[in-house]
Amino acid sequence: MNAIHTHIYTDTLIHLKLVLEFATPILGILSLDVYRRIEKNSFRSKKLEKDVKYLNTCKDYGIIPDFIKFKVYCPIFETTRMYRSWCFDLLDWEIKKLKKKIPASYKKLEDDISLFKSIVSPFDANCLLSIIDKNVNKKLSNVDFRHCRKLLKLGIDLSKKVDKNKVIFNFSDKISNDQKDLLSLGLDYCMPPNTINQTHFFLCFEKLCHTIRNCKIYKERWNHITSTISIVANNTFKKFKHYIKNNHEHHSFFTSLKSLKDDDNIIITRPDKSRGIVILNKDDYQSKLQSILDDSSKFKRISCDTASYLLKLEDKLNRLLRPIKTSIGEATSSGSKPGFLYGLPKIHKLGHPLRPIISAVGTFNYNTAKFLVKIISPLTINQYMIDNSFAFVKEICSLKPLRPVTMASFDIEALFTNVPLRETTEIIVNKTTTLTLNEFGLDKTTYGKLLDIAAHHSLMA
Repeated sequence: MNAIHTHIYTDTLIHLKLVLEFATPILGILSLDVYRRIEKNSFRSKKLEKDVKYLNTCKDYGIIPDFIKFKVYCPIFETTRMYRSWCFDLLDWEIKKLKKKIPASYKKLEDDISLFKSIVSPFDANCLLSIIDKNVNKKLSNVDFRHCRKLLKLGIDLSKKVDKNKVIFNFSDKISNDQKDLLSLGLDYCMPPNTINQTHFFLCFEKLCHTIRNCKIYKERWNHITSTISIVANNTFKKFKHYIKNNHEHHSFFTSLKSLKDDDNIIITRPDKSRGIVILNKDDYQSKLQSILDDSSKFKRISCDTASYLLKLEDKLNRLLRPIKTSIGEATSSGSKPGFLYGLPKIHKLGHPLRPIISAVGTFNYNTAKFLVKIISPLTINQYMIDNSFAFVKEICSLKPLRPVTMASFDIEALFTNVPLRETTEIIVNKTTTLTLNEFGLDKTTYGKLLDIAAHHSLMA
C-alpha cells in the first residue's frame, strides 16, 4: 500500500483525482475545489510577501519602479524633487496596501487547509499539501527571477549584496531579521547623521566663494558664480532635510540598533579567525571567561585594593627606571589602570571556546613593553620564521619531495597563557648581546628585571 501511495503522489493534480476516485462524487468535487483554492491562496500569499520585499528594496536604494511613475505635462518635471517625493509617497501607499492583504490571504489559506484536512484522510492531506508546496515553490522561483531581472534593469544587483547568513554567527537564544540586516553591514558601520549644523554647512560654500574671488580669471563672472553656488547650497540643504525626514530605513536601523544596545542578555563581538559577527548569550560568554580565570596556574586573584596595588607596581617600576631615564625615554608610569580582559570565540571549533585577550593599553608596564619590543624583535627573525600565509604557500609549493609526504599542523590551546615565562625571559636575556643592550643604555641585570615586570606583573580587571 505504501508503494502505491508513493507512486500516486509524485507531482501533479492528476494524482488527486486518483485519490478521490474512492470518494463520493460530491465529496470528490469539493475536495478538488478546496485543493485548487489552497494552491492559489498559498501562491498568492507568498507572492505578496515577495512583492513587498521587492518594493522595499527599490525604496531602500532610492529607485522608483516603472509602474509607480506617472505622466506629467512637461517631461522635465520628472527630474524635480517634488515629482520624486510624490512617487515615493505612492510607493509607500502601495507597500501599505500589499501588507494589509497578506494577513487576510493567510487567513483564507488556513481555513481552506483546515477544511481540506477534515474531508481527506491525514495521509492523503499531507501528501497533497507537499505537492502544493512543491508547485508553489517552483512558481515562486520564477517570481524571484523576474524581480531580480527588474532590479538589475533599475541598476540594483542583489548578487553583490552580502549574505547575512554567511557573516553572522548567532549562538544566542533569539535575534530578529531586522537586527541581522543591521549587523550584516559590519561592526565598522556608521549610522548616517540625522542632523546637520547649518552654520558649518554654509561656511564651506562661503570658503569656496572666497577662494574663487581671489582667482583673477573668474572676476568678470563673479556674480554669476556666487549666485549659482548659493542656489546649489540652498537646494542641497533642503534636500538633506527632506531625505532625513522621509528616510524610513534610517529610523528602522536606529530602532534595531537601540534594541541591540539595550539587550543585556547578549554579547556582540567578532570571531577569532575570520571576518564576521558573533552573537553569544551573555551568561555563556561570562562562564567561559570565568573558566579561563579559574586556572590558578595562569592567573592569581589579588586580595588588596586595586588602586594601592597599582601604586605599588608603579613605584617599583619607576625606581628601576630612574637611573636609566635618559636612555629609556617615556617608559615611566603614572596614573595607570588595569588591563581589560575579553575573549574572541573560535567559531571553527566544537563548543566555540574563547581565545583570551588582554588589552594592556594604559597599564603601568605598557610603555615599558613597547620599549622592550625594539630589543626583542631581532631575536624572532631566523630561517624558521614565515612572514605571512602567502609566504607559507610559496614555501611549500617550492618543495619537490622525492616521495609522498604528509603535512601536519599542531594546534596549541591558549598559546600565550601556556608559555613558560621564567624560562622564556631567561632565554631572551641570554640571546640578547651586550652590544645591543649598550645601544639602549641597559645591562643584563636591569634588562632581566624589565622583562620580569613586563611579563610577570600584568594586572587586569
